[in-house]
Amino acid sequence: MHDCSMASGKGNSKVRVLQLSFVAIASVVVVEGIVGLITNSLAILSDAAHALLDTVTTLILLVTTQIALKPPDEEHLYGHGKIEPIGGLIGGVALIGLAVYLFYEAATRIYAITYFLGVFVSRHEPVGFAAVGYTLAVDFFRIGTLWGKGGDSVTVKASLYHAVSDFASTLIALVGFGLTFIGGDDRIDATASIVLGVLLIYLTLGLIRTSGAELTDQIPRSTVAEIRKEVTNTKGVQTCKELKVRKVGTKTFVETTICVPYSMGLAEAHDVASQIENNITRLYGDSSVTVHIEPIGDEKPVEKQIEGLATAVEGVKGVHDLTSVYSEGKMYITLHALVDSQLSLEHAHEIAERIETSLTGRIGSIENVTVHIEPYAPATRRGFGVEDADMRRIIRQIGESNPSIKRVKRVVTYVSGGRRYINVDCLFDKGTSVESMHDTISHVEADIKSKFRGAIVTTHAEPSP
Repeated sequence: MHDCSMASGKGNSKVRVLQLSFVAIASVVVVEGIVGLITNSLAILSDAAHALLDTVTTLILLVTTQIALKPPDEEHLYGHGKIEPIGGLIGGVALIGLAVYLFYEAATRIYAITYFLGVFVSRHEPVGFAAVGYTLAVDFFRIGTLWGKGGDSVTVKASLYHAVSDFASTLIALVGFGLTFIGGDDRIDATASIVLGVLLIYLTLGLIRTSGAELTDQIPRSTVAEIRKEVTNTKGVQTCKELKVRKVGTKTFVETTICVPYSMGLAEAHDVASQIENNITRLYGDSSVTVHIEPIGDEKPVEKQIEGLATAVEGVKGVHDLTSVYSEGKMYITLHALVDSQLSLEHAHEIAERIETSLTGRIGSIENVTVHIEPYAPATRRGFGVEDADMRRIIRQIGESNPSIKRVKRVVTYVSGGRRYINVDCLFDKGTSVESMHDTISHVEADIKSKFRGAIVTTHAEPSP
C-alpha cells in the first residue's frame, strides 16, 4: 500500500509540472500569434508555430501521463499508451502543413520585396518586442519548472528539451524582427521565418518518426540485443528463442521462450523465469515480461541420455534406479550399474570411474555422480536425505562400524523437490569380490535407511589405495 501511494504521488507530481508547462506555452501561441498578425512579422508567426508544436507535444505528454496512471481495462489489455503516438502523428502532419505554408509566405514576401521595390510588408510595431520578451520569459519559466523535476520521467525530460529548443527559436525570431525594426531589409524577417520553418520541420519529423515507430511496434536492434543477452546470461537458461519486444507508452512488453534442462524441476524453472523478469525490469523500469519454458530443443530426456551413456561403457550389464536431480543450478546423478559378479572390486571401480567420466564429458552442469556397483542381478532401492553435519557423522559411524569397510571416504547429502538424497563412498580391500562388497553395502544402506526414513541412499564402493 505504501509503494502504491508513493507511485501515485510521483505520478501526480509529473502531471502538475506538465500542466504548468502546457499553460505557459499555450499562452505563447496566443500572444505571438496575435502580435505576429498585427505586425505582419513572419519571424514571430513562425516562432508561434514552433510554440504550437510544443503545445501539441506537451498536451500529448500530459494526456499520456494522466492515462498511464489508469490500469488496463477489458478493452485496452495493453494499457492506453498508444494514445501518445496517435496524437503525435496527427499533430506532426498538421504542423508540417503549417511549416510549408510559412515557407510559401516567406518566399512570396522575399520575391515581392526583391522585384517590387517600395512594397512595405512588415509594420514595425514595438509590441513585437513585447511579444518576444514575453515568450523568452515563458521559456525561462518552463526550463526552471522542468529542470530536475520528475526524476527519470521520459515525459518530463521530453518537455524540458522542447522548452530549450523554444528558447533557441525565440532568439532567432528576435534577431529577425529586431534587424527589420531598426531599418534592415524586410527580407531579413522572412529569412528568419525560413530558418525557423526548417527547425520546425526537423523537430516535427522527429516526432512523426517516433510516433510511427511506436505504432508499428518498431524497437531498436540494440534494445533487442540487450534483452536477449540478459535472458541468455541468466543461470539455467540454455537457449533464448522467439523473443518479442514492444513498447506501449512508457511500458516495455517482452515475450520469449527459454529452453532449460529436462532435469530442472518446475519450482526452479519458475525461479529462472522470475529472475529474467527482475533483470529486465531493473533495466527498463515499468515492464511486463512473459516467459514460456521448454525442455532443451531436440535432445533426449536427460535420464535417457544417462542410461545410454552408462550402458555403453564396457563391462556394464545394465543400469537401474537412475536418478538425476537439478538443485541450485547443478545436477546430481545416482545410478546402480550391474557388472559381472566375479569381477574384482578394483576392476569394478574402474568401470564406475569410466561411467562418471562419460557422463561429465557429455552432459553439462554435473556436480556429482555416484555409481552403485552391483552383481548382475537387478535390485531397486529408493529413499531420501538432507545435508547436515550430525547426519554425515552418523552415516560415517554406520559405515565404518562394518569390518569389511576400510573407511568411509565421502558422504554427499542434498535436498530437491522435498526429497532427501544420501550418497556414500566406501573403501574396501582390493581383493574383495563384487558379491561380497554388495552384501556389505546392502547392510550399510539398510542401517542408514533405518536411521533416516524415506531417504534415497546410494553407496559407491572403491578399492582402498
